[in-house]
Amino acid sequence: MRILKAQVYNAENEAYADIELPASYEELQDILQMVNCSNENCVADVQSFHDDFYSLAHKTIQPCSLYELNYFATLVDKLDDYRKMQFAGLVEVESSAYPTMKELINLALNAPTLDCYHAPATSDKDLGEFYIDNELLPQLAELDSLSDEQYKWVCEYLDGEKIGREMREMEKGVFTCVGYFIKNEEVKQLYDGNPILPKPCDYIFRLEIALIPEGDEPNDQNTLSLKLPSATADIQRVLEEIGAKSMEDCCFYGYESLVVPQLSDCYGDNAEFDTLNLLANKINRMSGNEIAQYKAMLEAVECKDIETALSVYEKMEDFTLDRNCMTASDYVDKVLGTLDLPLKEQFDFYLSKDGYGKALMKHNGADQTSYGMLIPNTGIKLSEQIQTQTEGMEMTMSM
Repeated sequence: MRILKAQVYNAENEAYADIELPASYEELQDILQMVNCSNENCVADVQSFHDDFYSLAHKTIQPCSLYELNYFATLVDKLDDYRKMQFAGLVEVESSAYPTMKELINLALNAPTLDCYHAPATSDKDLGEFYIDNELLPQLAELDSLSDEQYKWVCEYLDGEKIGREMREMEKGVFTCVGYFIKNEEVKQLYDGNPILPKPCDYIFRLEIALIPEGDEPNDQNTLSLKLPSATADIQRVLEEIGAKSMEDCCFYGYESLVVPQLSDCYGDNAEFDTLNLLANKINRMSGNEIAQYKAMLEAVECKDIETALSVYEKMEDFTLDRNCMTASDYVDKVLGTLDLPLKEQFDFYLSKDGYGKALMKHNGADQTSYGMLIPNTGIKLSEQIQTQTEGMEMTMSM
């Protein structure tokens, strides 16, 4: 479950992007690629908490690293509802109005095991009535000999507010945003400053395949997972295990593309399986910068199928991704930096950088993407190159 929405910011190139946490390893890497930064060189800031997590809504959390913020969200996500109440109490008692993420992580690590107590009361009167109703007052233990009617009469005339105040002072409890809280032991220092990262997946694509059902009933209870890229022998082993001779005998009930999220909806039929495995092998050999460029190219053409994804891959050498150039104004600065023009520094005053930048991008075939500016070596937009290639293939096939 997602706990919060955060913004990741790279001050060096003023790039930022939003992400919901906790996130997978691949999602974390994707957002860092978008802002062209490492975890150590950018900051993450909480934008908002989801409606069902309100214990920190009134706090202003200091900016931190993306990995630390994700680790915190992961810890909180694992807490059950009662432990989340315990954590809220710890936050109220132990942290300031401007807590650091290291402090909050340490409290989240303490919440499951620390000797503390939470009760649904927000005032002395509520607390007193809670102790009376649940027979938690040691002073009433001597009234066990009374009948139920007599005991009820006594309880009706007790001063709940006075009792609650005395119990709170005796127990050194506090009222928090989620109720009454008592801490019976000191918070331990459990966080060593090294956030635990989610494990990266060991595949580019993953398919859940099964034999094609004989009737109308789905066969989704008898699937096997096939990770790509896979060698021919591994594919054959999976096919034999489900009793299939080839992928033509199979259907898929699940498809996953975490490394390249732009391809998450592109696989539609097992007739594309060989192309998918080929593409997986190519992506698996890419460096981090190459993957960022490939994702930018897929975004630029709004890729919808695996064949197009493969065509995009084949054109990677014809494009450059400037990851520090995020806007039309940035593109103007980039182009002007290569030219020797008089009064170049006066450009902002006399002309609209944004408007000129957009016109210049159109003229040069550049695409603004989430990962930076995609610039063709030929001056022709990637979408136009792909369209021309597709139309050429269709004409060849029709002849």
